[in-house]
Amino acid sequence: MSHSKKIETQTESFDDKCWNEHYPKLQQYCRFLTQNAWDGDDIAQETFLKAQRYKGEEHKLSSALLNKIAYHHWIDLLRKRKREVIAEEEGLEQQADKQAFDSKGHSVELLLSQFTPKQAVIFFLKEGFRYQLKEIALILQTSETAVKSNLHRAKQRLEKGGEPFSTDSFWDEKERNELSELFYKTLEAQDPALLIGALPSLKSVIQKPTYTPTCTLCMAA
Repeated sequence: MSHSKKIETQTESFDDKCWNEHYPKLQQYCRFLTQNAWDGDDIAQETFLKAQRYKGEEHKLSSALLNKIAYHHWIDLLRKRKREVIAEEEGLEQQADKQAFDSKGHSVELLLSQFTPKQAVIFFLKEGFRYQLKEIALILQTSETAVKSNLHRAKQRLEKGGEPFSTDSFWDEKERNELSELFYKTLEAQDPALLIGALPSLKSVIQKPTYTPTCTLCMAA
């Protein structure tokens, strides 16, 4: 239904005198209220429809009454629109969170498929959380040179697309799954302590030195 026909249909409920007396002023007020001719005209029409309940000898229409009805109708409309905007923003945030999670998932899978366990942890701490080489060396109980060497080889593998050799032989499947879960949890919480605290239990990452009786005697000497 067109705007003009809608007005004609709605005005059939009012006599010409009532319409001519109040509607022009109401329309002007509503356009001022909404700062928009289209919204203003809609509010004015809805206000006249609501005002029918007041029509009668005891409740005569007045500009003050119509303006009051129009004002409250406009406030209700603004609140409804605000709720719709909030719902839309929440939807966009959820979509952004999903995209971020997908991106994290891709990064984790890349670490697990392209690097050795130690390289994966070093790369994760260095590139993901900006740890210094010296700090990583302390965490992994190794030398700074070893950390630097592993990081260099990891970056080379990325540049070469995972070639020329497979890293599967370096992985224990159980520890791969454990490390995968740790990477996800650490990224989700943005807390590297979750990973660092669990590293001592991962033999493929932190290899504790073993001593033969001969070596132990030598150290004692």
